[in-house]
Amino acid sequence: MVAKSVWAFTVMVSMVTALTSDEASLNKRVETFHVNSDILFRSAITKISSRIRNLDNVTQEIKFSLAKPKAALIIAFYITIDGQRYNGKITGLQTTESENQADQISGQTMIHTPRNADLFEVSVNVPAGSAATFTLIYQEMLRRRRGFYEYKIHVNPGQSVPDFFIEVKILENRPLTFVRVPELRTDDLITNCLDETDEENINELAIVKRTGPETATVLYRPNESQQGATGISAAFVIHYEMEHGEFGDVIMFDNYFAHFIVFDRPSQFLPKDIIFVLDQSGSMKGRKIRQLKRAMGAILSDLLPQDRFNIIKFNSSPAKWKTSLIQANANEIDQSKVYVNKIGARGHTNINDALLTALSDFTGEDDGERVRIIFFLTDGKPTMGGKDPGTITQNIVDANDRDVAIYCLGFGKDADFGLLRTLCAQNRGFTTEIYEACDAAEQVSCLYDRISDVSATNVHIDYKNSVDGSTLTQTDFPMVFNGTEITVFGRLNEGVKTMKYEITASEKSGKLNISVEMGDINTVELKPLEAINPFLNGPQFHSGIIERMWAYTKITENLMEKDKYTPDNNKTEKLLKDVFLKSLKYSFVTPLTSLVVDGLDQGNLQVRKINMNDEIFNYAMFNFTVPPSPTTVVPVTSTNIPPNPLTRSQAAHTCVISFPIILLVLLFKL
Repeated sequence: MVAKSVWAFTVMVSMVTALTSDEASLNKRVETFHVNSDILFRSAITKISSRIRNLDNVTQEIKFSLAKPKAALIIAFYITIDGQRYNGKITGLQTTESENQADQISGQTMIHTPRNADLFEVSVNVPAGSAATFTLIYQEMLRRRRGFYEYKIHVNPGQSVPDFFIEVKILENRPLTFVRVPELRTDDLITNCLDETDEENINELAIVKRTGPETATVLYRPNESQQGATGISAAFVIHYEMEHGEFGDVIMFDNYFAHFIVFDRPSQFLPKDIIFVLDQSGSMKGRKIRQLKRAMGAILSDLLPQDRFNIIKFNSSPAKWKTSLIQANANEIDQSKVYVNKIGARGHTNINDALLTALSDFTGEDDGERVRIIFFLTDGKPTMGGKDPGTITQNIVDANDRDVAIYCLGFGKDADFGLLRTLCAQNRGFTTEIYEACDAAEQVSCLYDRISDVSATNVHIDYKNSVDGSTLTQTDFPMVFNGTEITVFGRLNEGVKTMKYEITASEKSGKLNISVEMGDINTVELKPLEAINPFLNGPQFHSGIIERMWAYTKITENLMEKDKYTPDNNKTEKLLKDVFLKSLKYSFVTPLTSLVVDGLDQGNLQVRKINMNDEIFNYAMFNFTVPPSPTTVVPVTSTNIPPNPLTRSQAAHTCVISFPIILLVLLFKL
């Protein structure tokens, strides 16, 4: 009998490109590359399967590499060899001898990493003439930005594939206004991403079928000639948008709900007070400082007359352009550009004093509903004025008594992203990495575009006594940007027949206060609907979809929330333990779990250690114990669920969806 062994792997921040010359020389053939994706109420479940055959007359190592979106969480993986399927299972963090060996192996091959992607990579020894089929399934929530949703698949089989297709099915709760497939994205330059919004930029080989007002199917099936001699190495992208209720849509199933709210207010953006804090230390010399100047030229031109601004440059010490915030008129903007163009790079990096100086500009009289922002860019670690990250972050929190949002841009790999993440998490902002590339200036200006148009501030949603408060995801949103969407998930209290909630916010037109009461939801009788042809690719994955969306959101929010605290803080441990338990219960691969393949012969599976914590946070220090016999309440790979189709009622504001499960969607416009 062949002894069984267990091999564990976690997920790494990296991305795949074309095969190296050594890999390409191996005598193997990628026979199939299939992608089946379902996008259901912004939740995308993607199944990627590829069969690779060993054409050699001896056993050889076959490698499967796949880039997935950074925000996506793996929910299933399995390998099939000679008709035998080897399933992955999710368990606690493990460190095995094979992982340690793979760490050493991983340094031998240079792998380019696409932006905002993680690499999944596994190697297995395949007998002569046999084939291995690798199947990976992951889930992500699509976020609305720039007024639409984007779904992206990284494609790179390393050669042309005779049986290649991508099929994506979209079902939303309201009519789709457009579904577009731009040309393949062959690189990550932000200029190409911006070009994709052009309606004439269309992938001619992609077929978009509008099967109903709320549904669409996208099919991409290029032949080998259309794939090119070396195959496709690009991102396949879909953009879509839908109608939105004025103050939200609520979707419910099995006592869990998803609440989507859009605050688009064209030409009604709140005035902002913004201070640009720009690193001019010696490490910014050369290309970086030139790109910074170019980016600031574009950003300053986009300021509105209602805005006020200032510029602070810093190295060993900070220096203000003006003594206080000034109005963004044409003359001041022209002068500010001259000032920025004279900035040179020299000296050390005094992050502490730079941010404290910026915050001091906001200490004047409160001026209504103006938005307060610090736009902070640096490429390094603090070397003067306080070097301890904990001291710096505490100083900033103590000084930020006006709730100023701090948005940090880390320019290049040497930036202290641990410090920047904590600064932003504690001060209403977020951190973005600026990649050192020819489009760095565009990356900076695009980040500004993302935060420049504020539709509402201090948005709060109160669900009264309708909802179990401990289950709610984020309900307070300091700033809501035009073209985005608020999402809230939670579970109704037992026995609740009427859902009530109140939305409060500040807009340019004044205070907003909306109360909503949604009828007697338990009086609606739902029955499974008979049908023949299922719409979605994998209805078995959608059992309990709203609950899975809730769990996914809780996990991702907790992973971001932990950046507010030090690793030894009790709150950090509580947040991460919740991530750990939900990861096990709902079958998600996260930084606190491992995906284990059981049953392959010793030495047959070689796994590259994939590292989700990107060397900033040591998750391994939290060695949580796996509960005895953990129960996965919401299965993701159930095979006993019949493929019932998806149908809708014709009611104006209520629709019934059946998988074989029953879902009630409540839609309304105030």
